[in-house]
Amino acid sequence: MQRSTVRTNMLTLLSFTVVALAACESKPAKSDSSAAAAPPGASAAPAAATPTAATPTAGVTIVSPKDGDTTSADVTVVLSKQGPVSIEKANSTKAEGVGHYHLFLDTSAVADGQVIPPATKHMVHIGTGDSSYTFKGLTPGQHEIVAVIGYGDHSAMAATRDTVRFFVKK
Repeated sequence: MQRSTVRTNMLTLLSFTVVALAACESKPAKSDSSAAAAPPGASAAPAAATPTAATPTAGVTIVSPKDGDTTSADVTVVLSKQGPVSIEKANSTKAEGVGHYHLFLDTSAVADGQVIPPATKHMVHIGTGDSSYTFKGLTPGQHEIVAVIGYGDHSAMAATRDTVRFFVKK
């Protein structure tokens, strides 16, 4: 193979790698030093597997209230799912990627995989598949809500959680 062909192949491979890495946006693009160091006249190495975008993580985001908000005593929490998860009615089964929301108000959330306890005034199961819940009559002062996705069997999914802290006015 001629030097110009090898050089063209290496530049094409390097360009493709840079474009692929830039498209991922998760890591800065860097040159492949092993390809650049190939001696003249050596055949081009087979193309390496191109990096793929990171698989999105399932999770929940608290849309409202926002962190730091001041609210009235009745606070409607609005939730949004993130990534590959389906929010459905609780059905007592554990199906990968299928769950419903749970809210922990001013109390610690359970660890991933642990069974979420029965509902109380500080722990709410939104087992209907809905994406909002209103806490009524919260006392004035600082409060914290942690949103967790649980499977249909009420065990906590290993998914991204969200926490907001807000202030209830007098």
